[in-house]
Amino acid sequence: MTANEAYSTYKNMMINTTVDKLQIVAMLYEGALSFAKKVVEAVKNNNDEEFSDSINRVIGILLALRDSLDPNADRETVEYLTALYNFLLEKTIKAIEEFREDDFYIVIRYLSKMHEIWTTAVMRKD
Repeated sequence: MTANEAYSTYKNMMINTTVDKLQIVAMLYEGALSFAKKVVEAVKNNNDEEFSDSINRVIGILLALRDSLDPNADRETVEYLTALYNFLLEKTIKAIEEFREDDFYIVIRYLSKMHEIWTTAVMRKD
């Protein structure tokens, strides 16, 4: 799956679903985190196909998260999240060129924290 295909899939899911939009964002964070962990495992196992598939999915999800931000929401928040998603995209794309596990763990740490904040603070789930 290419990044464009992943993006289209997630975009369609967001448009064509009756699931609450807060839950969709939580699912996207979960998916991005899961695929980011698979990237590391694929490198450890020297599995190029799994690496390519997983990293493309991470990119697709990050693009969907970034591009689905509500431009009518608080401008400062939208700018912050856009910059954060762009940072994670940059780190993820850099991993395609030269993978350094410690550098990629930055992506995993951010996604993990973002998922935690979203599910506990935004959705009020513990």
